[in-house]
Amino acid sequence: MSDGEISRLYHEATGFGSGRPPRPGFPGFVPSDPQNRPHPFKRYPGAPVRDLPADLPPGGAPAVAALSGRVPAGQTGVDLEFLARLLFFATGVTRRTVVQDLDIWFRTAPSAGNRHPVETYVAAGAVQGLEPGLYHFAPDVFGLEELSPGDCRPAMAGAAAASEVAAAPLVLVLTGIPWRTAWKYGERGWRHVYWDAGTALANLLTVAEAYGVRARVLLGFVDSALCRRLGIEDTAEFPIAMVVVGGPGEATEAEAEACAPPGLAAVPLSPAPLEFPLISRVQQAGELATAEQVTAWRATARLGSPTARDGAEPPASASEEPIESVILRRGSTRRMRQEVLPAELLEWGMAVATRRLPADAVPAGATLLSHQLDVHAVQGVESGLYHWAGGRAEPYRTVPEAAVRRLSRYLCRNQALGGDSAFTAFMCADLDRVFEAYGDRGYRVAQLEAGVAAGRLQLAAFALGYGATGLTFTDDDVSAAFGSGAACMLAVSVGSPAYRSRPGGPPGRPTRVRI
Repeated sequence: MSDGEISRLYHEATGFGSGRPPRPGFPGFVPSDPQNRPHPFKRYPGAPVRDLPADLPPGGAPAVAALSGRVPAGQTGVDLEFLARLLFFATGVTRRTVVQDLDIWFRTAPSAGNRHPVETYVAAGAVQGLEPGLYHFAPDVFGLEELSPGDCRPAMAGAAAASEVAAAPLVLVLTGIPWRTAWKYGERGWRHVYWDAGTALANLLTVAEAYGVRARVLLGFVDSALCRRLGIEDTAEFPIAMVVVGGPGEATEAEAEACAPPGLAAVPLSPAPLEFPLISRVQQAGELATAEQVTAWRATARLGSPTARDGAEPPASASEEPIESVILRRGSTRRMRQEVLPAELLEWGMAVATRRLPADAVPAGATLLSHQLDVHAVQGVESGLYHWAGGRAEPYRTVPEAAVRRLSRYLCRNQALGGDSAFTAFMCADLDRVFEAYGDRGYRVAQLEAGVAAGRLQLAAFALGYGATGLTFTDDDVSAAFGSGAACMLAVSVGSPAYRSRPGGPPGRPTRVRI
C-alpha cells in the first residue's frame, strides 16, 4: 500500500458518524471486561527503586507567562528535583478513590476514560543527584526503577539520528501501551494513546518553560532500535516521542559506561492482554527502519501553512499562580453552567492552544492542524460556527445560541458538555496533505499535536479560573458542519464549572475524592 493508505483505512474504520459506530476490534472482544482489566501501573519487580524528591513546592514563572511562551530559556542544567517536577506534573498521581473495592487513581494530565496508556522512561546523563542510566518512572511509588546503569544517550542519539540527544543532560521517552486503552475503546483506543501522550507533553513542556528550561520533542526515530534500547515490544508497547531536556551537559571527569539493553521483566499487564491487528498494522505502517530514513523523513516532513505562533499575549487580568498549582487544580470538568464568559477565555485560550509544538516534525511557524469553533456564549462574539485563523475567530456562519448548542452536543456524541460550554473547539487535520508530506507516520504526528493543543487549551482555561474537558466526536459530521475537508482529531469544551473540585495532592499524598 502507498504511504498513508493504511492510516486512512484505520481512520475510517475507527470513526464515528453517519450512523456507524467504530469497529470494536474483532469477534469475541469484550469491552471493559473486569476479569481482564489492565493494571494501571507498569512495574519491574526486579529493578532497584530510586526515590524521587517529594517536596516540590510550586515555583517558576506564573502559569499565564509559561503558557504564553513569555519565559526566556536560560537554564541549561538539570537536577534530580527538576526531573521529579517534570515527571510528577506530566504523569504523576494526584487523586484517588475506591469504587467497589477497586482503587482508582487520577493523574496530572487528562486521559480518556482514565485509562492512562502512557509510560515514561528516563535516560539520565548529566543529571545532578542521579547516576547515569536508564530508568522507568513508577508513578504509584513516585520513584525511578533502574533498568540499566550507564549512559544510554549515545545509543538513543543513533536511533533518533540526532546528536543533540547525546549532548543533552536528560532525555525522556514516552511510550504507549495500546491494550490499556483498547480494553475499553477497542481499536479506536490507538488514537487515545497519542491524544494522551499529547496532553502529558502539554504539561511537561509548560513546566519546563516555567523554569526557563529548553525542551524539544523528537518524533522521528528508528522504532525498532528504540524498542530494543528500552526493552519493550513494538506491538504491546511502542515509543511515541523523545523529549530532549536542557542544554548540552557539563563535562564529567570520567565518561560513564554505555548502558546495555535492559533484561528485566515487567509485571504482566493483565491476565490475558489482547493484540488488535488493526492497531498493530497502523502503528507499524508509520515505522522508520534506519537512521537514513529518519533523516530523510525529517527533510521531507514540511507543511507550509497554516502557521502557528511561538507566543501569545498574556491576559492583563490573570493571576500570578504558578503552573504547578494550576495542574493540581485541573480535573476534567464533568458539568458546566450555561454562562456568558469573557472574550479573553476564547482569544487567549486558543492562542495558547495553537502555539507551535517544538518538535522536529513541525517546522518553525507551521502546524498540521486547523481549528474550528462552536461559540455559544462568549462576550462580544456572536453565537455560531467559526474558523480560527490568523490568531482570531473568523465567522463561518452565525447560528442562534440554542441551535448551536444543540449542534455541539450532537457533534460531541450527544454529550451535554459539548453544548453547555461557552465554546467547543475541534482540532482538525487535512489528512491528504499530512499523508503527502509525512506518510503514514504523519497520522501519529497529527493526533499527538492535537493532544498537545487540547492539553494547552485546558490548562489555559483553568489558569483563568474556568473549566474544560476533552470529548469524543462524530468524525464525519464535524467536517460537514464546518464545510471542511479536514478530519477532526480531538474536541475540547471550555466553560464555567458547575462545581468546584478538590485540588490534587503532592507526590505520595493523593487527594481522596468521591465519584
